[in-house]
Amino acid sequence: MSPNLGDDVITCILSKLPLQSLQRFKIVSKSWCSIINDPNFIKLHIRESSSDINRQKVLLISSKITPSPCLNYNMLAFNIGSTNASSLSVDSQVVSLQPPNFFTSRDISYPLVSSCNGLLCTVCSFTIFIWNPAIQKYKIVEKPDPYVLQPVSGNEIMLYGYESSLYGFAYDSGSDDYKIVVTFVISAKDRRYIVGIYSVNNESWKKIDSIPAGYWLFDQNPVSLDDTINMMATSSVQENGGTAFNKFAIISLSVADEKFVVTPVPLQYCGSAMKLSNFANRLYFSVFVEMDFMVCSLEKDGERWTWTNVMKISNVRSFAGIGNRNCYLDDIIYLKENENILWRKTNGNFLEYNVRKEEVNEFTLNQISPATDLSILFAESFASLRIPWD
Repeated sequence: MSPNLGDDVITCILSKLPLQSLQRFKIVSKSWCSIINDPNFIKLHIRESSSDINRQKVLLISSKITPSPCLNYNMLAFNIGSTNASSLSVDSQVVSLQPPNFFTSRDISYPLVSSCNGLLCTVCSFTIFIWNPAIQKYKIVEKPDPYVLQPVSGNEIMLYGYESSLYGFAYDSGSDDYKIVVTFVISAKDRRYIVGIYSVNNESWKKIDSIPAGYWLFDQNPVSLDDTINMMATSSVQENGGTAFNKFAIISLSVADEKFVVTPVPLQYCGSAMKLSNFANRLYFSVFVEMDFMVCSLEKDGERWTWTNVMKISNVRSFAGIGNRNCYLDDIIYLKENENILWRKTNGNFLEYNVRKEEVNEFTLNQISPATDLSILFAESFASLRIPWD
């Protein structure tokens, strides 16, 4: 770079570079190191990395049951790696990652993972980690029990169990704070939930208002975007005294003011295997409507989301061989810049659909064995703003 370039130009150029390059460039000069370590630059780099599809990484987790070395029970051990999402193929080079305290689970439960700004929030067995694999820093968060969360009124609530729990992870830009949201499913049948929120800055949990009345939450990990946690939900309604039917909606929680907003799913997008995803800082909704696969994007318009149809693929189940011999699509994990779609199948293989050629390529990553059980997107960053790392 020319020594005549101003700091603004240098900052703009550096923000376009991958994190590995920035780590090397810290030693070029004191001024470059100062720019890269500046909190405003870190935020700029996060925005650039998160919005660029080609800079997305895929976190890959595979598992195997292993006996405890000294005790009489089995454990679930995990292999964790990452690779470039835009070039994911059978020959992709997977970089092994070493998470804090090496994930193992005594109760054979699988970790829940959410990503935000290059940070990974992982709930494994009885522990919550906030982890930045790029800089190898982590924070352990005490996992709450629903009965110790205080309701808004201040009255203690006593519970003796819950059916399941959902975790979301988001950045509150207004307070420059990362927040974890847990939804305890007390009774799915009765639509009873308790919602708690954790502030990293305050290092504390508190209870907030519950899910809007009448809705059942999907058993899917919430998706974060623009200071919100977003969840799929459904409600059963009756019209004119007739047969009950389901209406679907997206429930969004603003982590800043802790308020819920319900956005109905348009009737033409209602179907099976409905899924929310975050690709390159945009919220996407995918669904099978009969034999067609549809992808829509959602844009924030004030407090509401507006819907835009991105693509519709006819008869994808038939020519992809989906549904035969117990092989089904388990998760859409990526929408590439060339609009190709990448799925993970229940047998651990990956399936890429070429939209223009209407062709399907199925492959298995050679470096992940025995099968990839979980795949999520994240963008590497220096994010460590005000986090009291352990």
